[in-house]
Amino acid sequence: MSRLSERIENYNKAFELFATVVEEYRKDSENIINHMALLQSFEICIELGWKVLKDYLATKEVQVYLPKDVIKEAFHFEVIPNGQIWIDMLQSRNATSHEYKLEKVQEILIKISSEYYEELSKFREQIKGFINE
Repeated sequence: MSRLSERIENYNKAFELFATVVEEYRKDSENIINHMALLQSFEICIELGWKVLKDYLATKEVQVYLPKDVIKEAFHFEVIPNGQIWIDMLQSRNATSHEYKLEKVQEILIKISSEYYEELSKFREQIKGFINE
């Protein structure tokens, strides 16, 4: 199994868990355990997501290593249609580790459970084609 295939498989497994957590968060957004699970599952998905992009770009002879650079190159080469949301997701992931204001965390949780979830869901469909190229 190639590194890209393995990453995609790991992303898909992580996304399944993320989808379950999003569903639970939407049912009970006041539950602090759902907050923590949503943050953690999102962090894992975005981490695996940019690494899938990195490995895919490597198959196209594009070598980049830092998350922001990977996202910029993936957008440049039209691998992802919306580079800004990926940068926003990366910034949100970084912010959740250092944010202590509950209002700000709540804003991030809402974005994770809505627009970020939708973007990562589209990405899951998109990467199905990465292996066959």
